[in-house]
Amino acid sequence: LQSKRYAHKRRLTFTAPQKDLLPPEHVRKILSDHGDMSSKRYSQDKRVYLGALKYCPHAVFKLLENMPMPWESIRTVPVLYHVTGAISFVNEVPKAIEPVYLAQWGTAWTMMRREKRDRRHFKRMRFPPFDDEEPPLDYADHILDVEPGDTVQMELDDDPETGDDRFVASWLYEHKPLSEKEHYEDLVEDGIVSGIYT
Repeated sequence: LQSKRYAHKRRLTFTAPQKDLLPPEHVRKILSDHGDMSSKRYSQDKRVYLGALKYCPHAVFKLLENMPMPWESIRTVPVLYHVTGAISFVNEVPKAIEPVYLAQWGTAWTMMRREKRDRRHFKRMRFPPFDDEEPPLDYADHILDVEPGDTVQMELDDDPETGDDRFVASWLYEHKPLSEKEHYEDLVEDGIVSGIYT
């Protein structure tokens, strides 16, 4: 029995179980439950929270790295979190093709320059935005139900016959443009782009 249990073959075949993705409400509940750490119920978790402080710069970096771009109104990302709510990380690495990324930012920059010139939706921000004594806002109570603002997108001429932007209109403002190989191969066949990935 012992030789079966501790056999060499048995020890090397361990694999971590695949975990299912949970809905965002699950993480929000954990974070809201652990908002006030003064209760004795969380006295054991305080050590975990102190240990998690050294990973805060990386958590902020991942948050900024995956922030929605001006041409996106909202971006949904997977989140990796500790069960105590001590820390959470955005579990995604944003990847983009450089010419596409430059084109996206080029159109956004042009539109923002026009917006600044016309001053239609321009409003100056007052600093500091929050009072020193004001508690932090809860995401679920104050921000979750607010409609996101307008995106910064250029009006593209996507007429299939004569449109100047017909080749890029369908994918330019996507989160991961040209990530599907089939879509990209169609563009290569039409002679629109040269084979960057080949």
